[in-house]
Amino acid sequence: MAELYGVNLGLHLESILAEFKAKGSIYGYPKRKMYLGFPDVDFSVDFHDRKAATLLGPASGPHSQMVQNIVLAFLGGGRIMELKTVQILDELEIPRPCIDIRNIGFNVEWSQELRLEDSFNEYVGAWVLLKILEEMEILGVPQGSPFYDTIFDISVGYDLKGVQSPRMHKWLTEFKHAEAAIQRILDTLPPKFARYKNIKIDPEISNSVTLSTFHGCPGDEIGSIVKHLIREHGFHVIVKMNPTILGYEFVEKTLHEDLGYKDIVLDPKAFDHDVSFEDAVAIMKRLETFAEKYNVNVGAKFTNTLVVKNNQDIFSDEVMYLSGAPLHVLAMNAMHQFRTAMGDDFHISFSAGITKHNFADTVLCNMRPITTCTDLLKEGGYTRLFDYLRRLKNVMEAEGCTSIHDFILSQSNETDVHRAGVANSKRIVPALVNHSRYHQDANRKAPPKIDSHLELFDCITCNKCLPVCPNAANFSIPTGTADVAITNYRIRNGEFEPVKAGRFVLNKKNQIANLADFCNDCGDC
Repeated sequence: MAELYGVNLGLHLESILAEFKAKGSIYGYPKRKMYLGFPDVDFSVDFHDRKAATLLGPASGPHSQMVQNIVLAFLGGGRIMELKTVQILDELEIPRPCIDIRNIGFNVEWSQELRLEDSFNEYVGAWVLLKILEEMEILGVPQGSPFYDTIFDISVGYDLKGVQSPRMHKWLTEFKHAEAAIQRILDTLPPKFARYKNIKIDPEISNSVTLSTFHGCPGDEIGSIVKHLIREHGFHVIVKMNPTILGYEFVEKTLHEDLGYKDIVLDPKAFDHDVSFEDAVAIMKRLETFAEKYNVNVGAKFTNTLVVKNNQDIFSDEVMYLSGAPLHVLAMNAMHQFRTAMGDDFHISFSAGITKHNFADTVLCNMRPITTCTDLLKEGGYTRLFDYLRRLKNVMEAEGCTSIHDFILSQSNETDVHRAGVANSKRIVPALVNHSRYHQDANRKAPPKIDSHLELFDCITCNKCLPVCPNAANFSIPTGTADVAITNYRIRNGEFEPVKAGRFVLNKKNQIANLADFCNDCGDC
């Protein structure tokens, strides 16, 4: 299996400054699509007593596990970063490829691919690097501007034993009290960046956790994990729900009959083993009472991916996990039903099939953060985040709104933002199943095949593989063309003898290369 390796902070800074000066890009992200804020529109939200400049971010997954991933998400306008799930089992053999985004989305990937300690260093490194970039004002936005307000949300899995383990306890404690870790990373800076070694950086990198549990995790164990995270660490906690809480009949009818995905094979056992809707509501109501005693918040995230049977030839596992357009319809239904049961002001975060086409409507439903993954694995990669915010700006301006709060209120007759969010979702959610965007007919086409076999050199250089890589592992080298005679040598009679061996030819002016340390063979490119 390919191994991921991070690089030190100094090397990140060297690379960023050199590339930005030469090309106006950072990790290949073009300046023309860097989010710099929009005049007269405020996307900021409060999230667990902290302010974020936007309510958008990468979902816990391939776009949030390394330093460069998080910086790229920031450049696109992400300000609430759901870090990739950490757990005690950190030496997993993950099948390769692990991602299939030919149209909708399937994967067999779950938690972090780095050791716990390496994940810690990547996340702290990203937190520090964002602060240094603010100090540099490299984007032209003055230091101290609310533009930089960014939140890191920890994702933790998957069972009580693992979360309570000494290594996980140490990880969570040091992440919330990161003075020493931050200084340790700053101390590695080379002399040319010495002026940043003593900058002030908030040592409480995160005050919140999104809990991800195994499919089939008992409800009592979910409750115990949340109580542990609150009691022992003082975290606000959001519980990630599975779409199976909708029940087999609802999911089967929605996928097969309403949306037309008859080729997706559900696993009835997954519905039997997962927590039911009624039990999930009861658990969260008990946890609300518990959280009040510790002056923290609890909420729910909709949703995890949907486990389905593997009936394709990409992965070797018996099951795979569905994302993308059909999951959006399921997750929105689960969200609306759950919030109706819990109450208007129950905190909801969301991540399922988000695109530029549905982002504004999802914002209207009063959820935060709204995060995305599958869509970022398609052409354009992280730059698609900018498209979400630009389209949201246009919709808000058309409604005469300058803030998220006012935008949510604008689409209902309510004066309370919580009631308005529920009223909006009551209107938006039922219509989703009838929208052609989510039907299989709109999502069955596979990427076009070309009559070309990929060789080491001279690929067609469409460059689509560059931005889709979550880790920025692929890059282009301007080599120019070449036609050079190749000479090998052999030893004859104790002497080297030249032997003609054909010609080395480069027909393309640019060649595509791959930084192996950043590549995990996910298969997306």
